[in-house]
Amino acid sequence: MKGPRSPGPRNSFTGARSSDPRGRPTRPSEATAPPARSAVPLVPMPARRAGSLPAVVLMRPWADAIREGRPWIFKDAVQMPDGLAAGDVADLIDTTGAFIARGMVEPESPLAFRVWTTDETVAVDERLLRRRLESAAASRAATVASGVTGFRLCHGEGDAIPGLQCDLYGTIASLRTDGRIGVAWERRFIDAVKAVAKPTAIVVRNPHIEDGAARVVFGKVTGEVAIAEGDRRFWVDVLAGQKTGFFLDQRENRDRIGKMSSGRDVLNLFGYTGGFSVAAALGGARRVVTVDIAKPAVETARRNFELNGLDPEGHGFVAADAFDVLAAAAEKPGEFDLIVVDPPSFAPNQKSLDRALRAYGKLAELAFRAVRPGGFVASASCSSHVRMDAFLDLLAKAAIAAGVDTTVLTVQGAGPDHPTRLGFPEGAYLKFVLTHVRPR
Repeated sequence: MKGPRSPGPRNSFTGARSSDPRGRPTRPSEATAPPARSAVPLVPMPARRAGSLPAVVLMRPWADAIREGRPWIFKDAVQMPDGLAAGDVADLIDTTGAFIARGMVEPESPLAFRVWTTDETVAVDERLLRRRLESAAASRAATVASGVTGFRLCHGEGDAIPGLQCDLYGTIASLRTDGRIGVAWERRFIDAVKAVAKPTAIVVRNPHIEDGAARVVFGKVTGEVAIAEGDRRFWVDVLAGQKTGFFLDQRENRDRIGKMSSGRDVLNLFGYTGGFSVAAALGGARRVVTVDIAKPAVETARRNFELNGLDPEGHGFVAADAFDVLAAAAEKPGEFDLIVVDPPSFAPNQKSLDRALRAYGKLAELAFRAVRPGGFVASASCSSHVRMDAFLDLLAKAAIAAGVDTTVLTVQGAGPDHPTRLGFPEGAYLKFVLTHVRPR
């Protein structure tokens, strides 16, 4: 069985690897806690509430935030009884013993409690898991177009199933489970996906098992699978590809790029296997140049052109550092009138945020310098640590530094198969901003 693709060289500007997973909500271990409050002194509390589950005591005034939808509680905010193991179900109570929520614990993780429900009458078990997954499937049936065969069936906390992401590629289910809760509940996750999605094969990744390598746990996977996004077709490697195999969260944004590409010269940076490139070429682009630092990804992009009946010889496929390519284009501006900048996450944690903002800003400035006057720049960030207001602010500053006049045409996120919870802004991780660089 193949493992995950070897990471590519580090980017010269950010230090991040250009083949790092993109477009994902921040891992719990990397998440941002609510604003710090003075701690309530530890008080003796019962290990169990009368006749019920183990009790975890919330030692911060966060009950309202939890009821409003925040699904993550950090280790330093709770008092947890001894003897609990990852995946155990417990009640979250306040210091008076009043019920707040019910969920799962992971005592050794910085994120120690994950909320499943704020209803004390609801049991957290296999039946709830299946009901939630059936609800997610019904949502996808209503919102994902019938011509789409690659989509996210379950988006973790967004579908009230913490710890599980499940993408469907045709009849293959590709799962990412998070933390040791994902290990403890793996069999239950697999059984629920079998029952609801009825896949022919299931692939699972968890960072605590085989270094996160893809494992075929049900059925057989003999090679790549072809998926459809309307008229677009893509090869997906569910065993060695990024994330679960493909970046499904940009599907609707690929639609937008396709609709505006007719007659344009398009540069797709951090292009991976050519999602935006295929959309642009099918939309009538005069020429599309796909750039990614990972040579296997660029080769797959070329094959995706062939899969869509497009002649790759009329386009460019470049295995190189996107920063270097964009810097060269900025030195000789005007070659492209649509530039897509969709990098990996530069801010995997809060400590890296300042450096990430500088990197995103530098990319935007170079893109604004490089694009033909009257052209368009699509800028994306998949880091939940970079909030939308900060992203728009850095784009504005980049336009000033580049000496261009820009207009924001649309601000988008992920598609409806990547839902977010009210009260949990970190869940809206993907930012996609399309700007028009007006000629002077």
